[in-house]
Amino acid sequence: RSLFFLCFDWFLQASAQLQHQKALDKAFKLYKLKMKALVSPEHEYNSRLQESHDQCKAKALSVFEREPKSCRGTWEKEFRDRLEGYIREANAGYQAQNDQKKATAIIANQKAFDVAMEKFEEQILPLHCDGDKAFLTPKAIEKIKREAEDVALKEFDDRKSNTGGPSVVKEYREKLTNAIGKRSVELTRHALKTEDDMKEFIKSEFKRLLKEYVEDMNEYRRKNGHVEEERLKGVLSDLKEKLLNDFKATMPEKGGELYRQNNVERLRTEFDNASKQQLEENQLSRSFNYKEIVALAAVGGVVIAVCGPAAVVAAGVEIGIGAVVGAGAIGSVTSGVINWAKPRWLRSVGRSAYRKVFGKKEKMD
Repeated sequence: RSLFFLCFDWFLQASAQLQHQKALDKAFKLYKLKMKALVSPEHEYNSRLQESHDQCKAKALSVFEREPKSCRGTWEKEFRDRLEGYIREANAGYQAQNDQKKATAIIANQKAFDVAMEKFEEQILPLHCDGDKAFLTPKAIEKIKREAEDVALKEFDDRKSNTGGPSVVKEYREKLTNAIGKRSVELTRHALKTEDDMKEFIKSEFKRLLKEYVEDMNEYRRKNGHVEEERLKGVLSDLKEKLLNDFKATMPEKGGELYRQNNVERLRTEFDNASKQQLEENQLSRSFNYKEIVALAAVGGVVIAVCGPAAVVAAGVEIGIGAVVGAGAIGSVTSGVINWAKPRWLRSVGRSAYRKVFGKKEKMD
């Protein structure tokens, strides 16, 4: 009889273990089905996989609890702990599989980022104002930046990897946008700074060459006095071309040929304006030639010495009238003195001197 009960108890314990194992297998199978669906290759990286694991685990434990089992007090805790261990190990594998998706996506999106930035640098190349490239207007700069950004973002979108989930793609796209914006600012500043440096250089060169031009011409006129107009024009032209060639030789290639040529023409215009001033000053020096002034003074001295105070008074009247008239002051004074001169031979001498000085005949009484 004891053997019978012993065999019967063994049979009950074996049946209970089998029931608990079946409950465990059913619950664990349910857990694996749900988790595999979440981490399958068709799915993206799941940033909330741990939350999904907790839900699947709770569902599996609930299934295990509901399954009919005998001898619960003896075997349930053991098989429940065993189920939780299986779930814990499986979850580690699923988390690693999910993390691998993210790592792969990060690598793929980083590569897409790098290629997109290379495309951007190719498109933005005109902003590198080095060598003989022409300077750009602010409007042209903005157009180049906008087109380069569009090309770069399209390149990224074509190469991006979605396996890491939208958060990874969003992160790298924002990273690309920020990098493009920063690089655009750097290149824009470089382009504008380069042009500003050129403008400052050209400004200083203009100032230096114009100063040299004026000083050389003043020195030439000081040594030669009044110069014939055609001769002076030739001297001015030779000096202008010499200084223009100096400017071309010292000016850097930045800005392009058209930019350099425009500045050469600007400097030529400045030289032309300075030349006009030199010609006007030369003409003015012709009107007040010191030799003619000396000759006129000599004639006046002779007239006053011969004619006496009466002629001086009359000349003073003529000076007043001439001052009102303006430009004919000297001629009026001289004409008055000559007309008051006595005798007639002195008047004839005065007329000859007047014609020699002023180059024209004056109506005299």
